[in-house]
Amino acid sequence: MMATIFIPNPPQLQPRQTKATLRGKQWQGAIMLVAMIILTSLLCVWQIWRAHEKQLQLAEIARLQSLPMMHWSRGSPPLWRPVQLQGQWLPQYEIWLDHRVRAGKVGYHIITPFQLQDGVIVMVNRGWWNVQEQGIPPTPKAAPKVVAQAWPRYMELGGNTVEGRVFQNLDPGRFAAWAYLPLPEAYALADQASSGLLAIEPERPFGVARHWAYALTWGLLALIGTYLFRRHYLRG
Repeated sequence: MMATIFIPNPPQLQPRQTKATLRGKQWQGAIMLVAMIILTSLLCVWQIWRAHEKQLQLAEIARLQSLPMMHWSRGSPPLWRPVQLQGQWLPQYEIWLDHRVRAGKVGYHIITPFQLQDGVIVMVNRGWWNVQEQGIPPTPKAAPKVVAQAWPRYMELGGNTVEGRVFQNLDPGRFAAWAYLPLPEAYALADQASSGLLAIEPERPFGVARHWAYALTWGLLALIGTYLFRRHYLRG
């Protein structure tokens, strides 16, 4: 025998509520997609602005480097402007930055303090010295022609950051405490390296191509989002 089961108050299908739920989910998806389009578009514009800013900075650096050399004896020298320092070398306080690799060889950056006529100390990177060569780095003599730069950042590979003249990092405070000198106010690269040293190229700002690549990536994501929005939410 077959038994019949009666369910009191059976659930009723409510198509209007179902459609409303689906419509609400569609609106949520549309809002999220629009937000993604706006965000990726803004990121694209921001990266284009950053690339433009870097290009202007590089153009300004090129302009400054093209100016005639000037003599400099007081205060911190201007960044990127070729200057000839006036004062005296302090070779007794020279330091060697360790583990500077060039062409697969390990050497030192030879940093010699130069004191201007008003007492300001400029740390001059005179060039790269091959650690495998015998002897010691050449002693500076003539007044240096330099290009001032921002303080560089070096990695410290061990706990002993100072061993004799060998430093792992060019830190103004650490150098002043070591040499018992006033805090250096500037860092500069020698325009021409002394005999036995190799000149260090100025470190210009980089990353213009990287900013353009990021802008292209964000722009493509914005275009894909726009295509999906038109296809799924604006069709007839």
